Amino acid sequence: MYSPESWVTVTYPNKTVIIPNKTLTIPNELSDDEVITDMATSVRAVEQILNYKFKKPKLLEEALTHSSCIYSPSYQRLEFVGDAALGLAVSNYVYLAYPGLHTGQLSLLRAANISTEKLARVSVKHCFYKYVRHNIIGHDLKVKEFVITVGQEEQAEFHGGAMKAPKVLADIVESVAAAVYVDCGFDLKALWVIFRGLLEPIITLDLLSQQPQPVTMLYELCQKVGHQVDIKHWRKGEKDIASVYVDGQFIGSASSENKENAKLHAARAALKKLAYKSTGKLDIEVQPNTEIEGAKQKLNELCGRKKWPVPTYRIEKQVGPAHDKRFICSVQVAVAEGVLVTGEEKSRVKDAENSAASAMIWGLQDSRLENPVQKTNLNYSIRTMYSPESWVTVTYPNKTLITSDDEIITDMATSIRAVEQILNYEFKKPKLLEEALTHSSCTDSPSYQRLEFVGDAALGLAVSNYVYLAYSELDPGQLSLLRAANISTEKLARVAVKHCFYKYVRHNTTGLDEKVKEFVITVGQEEQAEFHGGAMKAPKVLADIVESVAAAVYVDCGFDLKALWVIFRGLLEPIITLDLLSQQPQPVTMLYELCQKDGHQVDIKHWRKGEKDIASVYVDGQFIVSASSENKENAKLHAAKAALKKLAYKSTGKLDIEVEPNTEIEGAKQKLNELCGRKKWPAPTYRIEKQVGPAHDKRFICSVQVAVAEGVLFVMGEEKSRVKDAENSAASVMIWGLQDSKRS
Repeated sequence: MYSPESWVTVTYPNKTVIIPNKTLTIPNELSDDEVITDMATSVRAVEQILNYKFKKPKLLEEALTHSSCIYSPSYQRLEFVGDAALGLAVSNYVYLAYPGLHTGQLSLLRAANISTEKLARVSVKHCFYKYVRHNIIGHDLKVKEFVITVGQEEQAEFHGGAMKAPKVLADIVESVAAAVYVDCGFDLKALWVIFRGLLEPIITLDLLSQQPQPVTMLYELCQKVGHQVDIKHWRKGEKDIASVYVDGQFIGSASSENKENAKLHAARAALKKLAYKSTGKLDIEVQPNTEIEGAKQKLNELCGRKKWPVPTYRIEKQVGPAHDKRFICSVQVAVAEGVLVTGEEKSRVKDAENSAASAMIWGLQDSRLENPVQKTNLNYSIRTMYSPESWVTVTYPNKTLITSDDEIITDMATSIRAVEQILNYEFKKPKLLEEALTHSSCTDSPSYQRLEFVGDAALGLAVSNYVYLAYSELDPGQLSLLRAANISTEKLARVAVKHCFYKYVRHNTTGLDEKVKEFVITVGQEEQAEFHGGAMKAPKVLADIVESVAAAVYVDCGFDLKALWVIFRGLLEPIITLDLLSQQPQPVTMLYELCQKDGHQVDIKHWRKGEKDIASVYVDGQFIVSASSENKENAKLHAAKAALKKLAYKSTGKLDIEVEPNTEIEGAKQKLNELCGRKKWPAPTYRIEKQVGPAHDKRFICSVQVAVAEGVLFVMGEEKSRVKDAENSAASVMIWGLQDSKRS
């Protein structure tokens, strides 16, 4: 992979790095004499680095072969396993090393120790990159630049330094780890003995607190607990401002001279605010979905008291025909770094501005800048997870589940015996199962959260092992789909229903019983297993129970993954196969997971036309597909399914995303009109979506809509100084999108 002409000594974390009795060196220029051309030599060199002799050297040869070498098996399948193996190994380590640490901080530690930035530096430190076969033009120079950048770092930049780490460097570490793991007979403990030293320095909580986490960790933590992250951008003068919202609630803002740094700073600030509470969990509480009467006046008074400038309002979007216009407005308040929020769609501008002002007041309350509304603390008695008032009969996989008041389990000893019977396993340490059956709302006992953290990773690796062995020819993209489907919230929640785990969980949360009851009834009415989501979204607590019980078994068996799989596999039946998967295209979470895995950015945009909500999927700014429904969530789901069907099932097995040239088409509006005429589509309609800047230097962003057979396509163009140019930019984007979707 990397061929030096001359050598320089590199310092890494304040010391010279020594690799098997020699100093790690960095090439200034490429030369032929250092190229490792013989795979047998590479295998021996890596075995020396690992201090491990392979029983099956072909595994290591595969781990050192990039997918660009099309005549040999590449490392992609091994990388799929290695990602999960390192994830569980590090999960075990931090779980045992920090017995009092809450799951939020455990997740941060795990993510930091297996991030792309961390593993890429492991690859540099131990010279793995020198032994990889590849056929990528320009890749050596990119790696060289990164190696030199790492050598100049004053401290270990485990979340990203001056240069973004090439993902291939982290992939190499994961694939080599998987080669060791598979060669050891899928023995995770053996892998950790061999690999732990290579990961030094292990990132501790103290180190982590010195480097707040970036955007990827914010998304990972929020997705883990079922929250939706949105980072909005706007420009003020010479500054880009990024604002973080979680479930539509404003969390924090940050500014910088460029968009990416603003996003990074905002994400770090949000993580610092959300993750380091005394509970150790993301402290997200959605504000009441109510509008404040006279919110504009109240917001003006608040700004006056705080000596902030008067709020400024703007129409962000107009929808509907001329006789039935509807408006969405935004409001800006100039506090330390600026806050921008948008309100709900309204039939009058006045009402839309009041909605935006309401959202701003809730946001300011959450950011601790103001507290206009008092909250009430409610206390509830402990009860079982499911306490129906009357009998409910639910048919599920050929058996009847009957629940009634007299079946409520109030005694933990009884619950433990019942779950042991379901598992056909007797615990050596019953306290583990007791912990696994205790919700975090029961503050008098250890809750299942720490076990759920381990169980998530354990089931992830167990299923990874299974699909890797069961589908020896399957590419990593499809393996990822199979793994995600078999451990998704929807799948595991149905496992909890099928085996009645939910009946034995202690909790202290109002409304949860009814929510679970409704889901149990809904599942019973399903004609087939809806493993990616049915008529009702699965309560995440049900999946959490399955993960925590799995972890209790895993820990009680001495962290023996094979023993866990023997006990747990039957509970997961039916295992979702590739055939089943092809019958149910994947939803939004899988679209995000696959795109993030390959370094792509997903954006799903929504708008309303009449009685329909329309969702459009974009990947790296490129239009992929649209779908419509009577409600926003279903439109989003249908659009994601359509996008995955289009992107994921190519012959390569990878997401087939190719970004269109970033060029504007001259006379795009005329060309788009001609195209619509040829296709017998209605003429395109344009609208100004945003105006920015002072009156003497206005800039515009326009959108264009085209009504095709499947629905209405909607795209926005780039910011321009004239409306005419902004419309042409939007038309250019639409033409590229239509070309990509094979409609042009």
